[in-house]
Amino acid sequence: MFDPTAQEQLNSEVSKETERIIIATKNDYSKLEHYAKEIIKKKKDIPVTQRLHHLRKFVGTLGRSGLGFSDNDLRQILGEQRAVLNGSNKAWRGGDVLRYNPAPFMWHGVIMKNTSNLIVSLPKVGKSRLFTQMYGQLVKEEETFLGQKLQDDIPYFYISGCDQPDEDWALCLRLAGLLEPGTDKLHKNIIQLHTKNKNPLHLDEKGINTIAENCAEYRGKMFLLLDSYHSHVAPLGLKESDSCYAEPLLDLQEAIAPYKPTLTVIHHANKSSAGQDDAVLASRGTSALPGAVSQIVNMFRMQKESPLAPKDDRVKLVTTSRASKSLDLIIEQINDGYDWKLHGDAATISKREAVQEIVEKLNERQTVAIEDIATHYQATGCGMDAEALADALNIEGRNPTARAREVMATLEKNHLVEKAGDKPAKGDGGGQAKKLYKPTKAAIDLYGKANV
Repeated sequence: MFDPTAQEQLNSEVSKETERIIIATKNDYSKLEHYAKEIIKKKKDIPVTQRLHHLRKFVGTLGRSGLGFSDNDLRQILGEQRAVLNGSNKAWRGGDVLRYNPAPFMWHGVIMKNTSNLIVSLPKVGKSRLFTQMYGQLVKEEETFLGQKLQDDIPYFYISGCDQPDEDWALCLRLAGLLEPGTDKLHKNIIQLHTKNKNPLHLDEKGINTIAENCAEYRGKMFLLLDSYHSHVAPLGLKESDSCYAEPLLDLQEAIAPYKPTLTVIHHANKSSAGQDDAVLASRGTSALPGAVSQIVNMFRMQKESPLAPKDDRVKLVTTSRASKSLDLIIEQINDGYDWKLHGDAATISKREAVQEIVEKLNERQTVAIEDIATHYQATGCGMDAEALADALNIEGRNPTARAREVMATLEKNHLVEKAGDKPAKGDGGGQAKKLYKPTKAAIDLYGKANV
């Protein structure tokens, strides 16, 4: 028979036991979180690789609480307490001071400072050399590099370069002026250099914590280069096609965010999409990776597909940014890699090459004509009429002026010359004015300046 009093007593006992368990569990969690925080504080005493061991042992001291933790649970607790310590565990609220950076670039238009940058390219295009060279110019206190302004202050340089062996990095840094001549000592501003065969880092717990602790020491004054992303995550067994492929980068960003380093991650391009301006499409694997950064730099060679085409060592650099309009440059390694040359912006060079193709199809008389017209215009500021062109070309025979007009018509059709008004007839006889022609800007760029 049902006894209400007994049921109430049972309910009361269960409620008390439940409350006791809740309080005990909260206390154990609080103790564990506090211990995790203490472990993180003791950076030198407890190596990163031993933190999980310490936490596991501490869990064993909690007695018969019944709490069980997987390694992932313990890693999450460590991450949460790291966020508490560096102040990144709280959202912005009304009244907080949120500052805008008026000078967001380390290398104007190319590398945004204090945030994440992704460099996308096929191998052997010169990514590592370009960005070590850029840092070398910063160290020399140069104002610009390849026509783009450099920031005034010099950050420290942290290189995690497990994509290349020691010898390759030695050459790369020597070319950039970051090895002392004669001694080959690393420049004093290089905090650490991890190579393929010298303490390589990966974006696991150890690697991320190692990087984060260095970022904390050089808060806001670190240029962090990861070369390449694949070599840093390959041991983790992630597939490039999965969205989780970007998670190690997201974990790293979360760990270093409070310290505001300038993070530059080199990533390989997709062979089938390399050579196009869209860096997101060119990036190999999941689109979550380019989606996780503020600035994307796409680099690819200008070499034409035809095997009969002359060798072209120029590299096209295209940016996709959240902070400014896209940059589109044509650059090239010169002097055996010790220097880089700026050829100009891609649009101007493309137009110049298109004009060059048109000019190559002209006959000899037409080619000489455009050279003469461009040189004459730059020297005098005046256009040229058909009669003057006939004299310049030494056209002989019947009606040389008419043949000069034919040449002018061909050049105008190909947008190499344009009308520049009329030249009044001589005297007071009321003769017909002569049409003047001047070179277009494209023709001047190609011929005029070289002939002045």
